[in-house]
Amino acid sequence: MNGIINVLKPPAMSSNGVTVYLKKLLSEKRVGHAGTLDPGAAGVLVVLLGRATRLSDYLMGHDKIYLAEMHFGCTTDTLDSYGMVREKRAPAQKITIEEVRRACAAFVGQITQIPPAYSAIKVNGKKSYELARKGINIPKPPRKVQIYSIEVLEQTGALQFLLRIHCSKGTYVRTLVEDIAASMGELAYTSLLVRERSGDYDIQHAYTLDEVAEMVQAGDTSFCISPEQAVAQLSAVHLGEAQRFAIEHGQVLTAEHPMPSGQFALYCGNTFYGIGVEEDGRPKLKIPLY
Repeated sequence: MNGIINVLKPPAMSSNGVTVYLKKLLSEKRVGHAGTLDPGAAGVLVVLLGRATRLSDYLMGHDKIYLAEMHFGCTTDTLDSYGMVREKRAPAQKITIEEVRRACAAFVGQITQIPPAYSAIKVNGKKSYELARKGINIPKPPRKVQIYSIEVLEQTGALQFLLRIHCSKGTYVRTLVEDIAASMGELAYTSLLVRERSGDYDIQHAYTLDEVAEMVQAGDTSFCISPEQAVAQLSAVHLGEAQRFAIEHGQVLTAEHPMPSGQFALYCGNTFYGIGVEEDGRPKLKIPLY
């Protein structure tokens, strides 16, 4: 099976656990995902099957939208409710939704983050969270990310506020929540985290693992989006039939028409082959999918 599944990942299950489950369910050896979601978090996990695993970098580059609950009063080692309390301190005064909104506004734009110890980023070939569980915390270089918007939706408790965050790839929402609180002179952790959207995939159209299993049992594979559908937003470049042999055997292609800038969906006739790019004035098949 080649394609993409918009999975609604449940909390308390790792992203890798989702792929292991689907490998067994679908009898597919090649299963990956486009962007890790914290084990304690829920929401959209874009899962790739078969040749579509080659689209991982392309799909991971898209923006994300999260719902995050900010809980004031303490911090944890994992920056969420699953960790051990690191520091506890009651707010100096009553926190209002207006104060939270003002603090969040200062973080909209390009910001610098240091990846948290409990993250999937690799350090010397090992995942940071695996080292953190052993008490090893190796400093990681800061990275720039883009925060497009932060909405403070409502106050959900005496010390809790629900945020909707639209951000670029690579953003650590748990770190963002802690940094916003620190800018107010307070402590906070992320008590709830839900990914509402990853690129073009949203939570309203996501399938639970139980739903996928039921559809497979019924012989229904409509949950699987084809690689061609997954890149439908790209401009299309169609080559003539004379170049079919060349594209299927990795030979140099010829530009027949002006090419769009950046990546494009490359076709020969009406057959979709994958993602192409312009190189030395010629089309090149960068990510072959068929």
